[in-house]
Amino acid sequence: MNRPCAEVVMLVDDNEIDIFINQKILEFNRFAKKLLTFNSGRTALDYLGSSALEDLPEVIFLDLNMPVIDGFRFLYEFSKFPEKIKKKSSIVILTSSDNLRDKEKVKVNVDVIQFLSKPLNDQKVDKIRMMLQKV
Repeated sequence: MNRPCAEVVMLVDDNEIDIFINQKILEFNRFAKKLLTFNSGRTALDYLGSSALEDLPEVIFLDLNMPVIDGFRFLYEFSKFPEKIKKKSSIVILTSSDNLRDKEKVKVNVDVIQFLSKPLNDQKVDKIRMMLQKV
């Protein structure tokens, strides 16, 4: 079985069922030692802005379609964080959106390492694991 590739991982999604499914896939694959879940972009950003560096996630799985603060607004707010936070956390877009414009907007964002369609599965987790090992 795989060893965890991250100490802390964050899931940001307004859909509780999607959080549950993706959380179980990450747990089954032993992707991280600690998994944080947030059902709003605002609470996730607040956590990132107020936590100690060692408590920050190495990977943030981010949904694009959320009320109030959607994934694009999250990315904009994240880009304003200090470099030490941005260097610690890589973002994986995990969304039901298959919109080409969404993909293009995300592609140019330096904080995003991957764009994936929901839900996670073993192959997608392995792909992210391999990407992180190369970094």
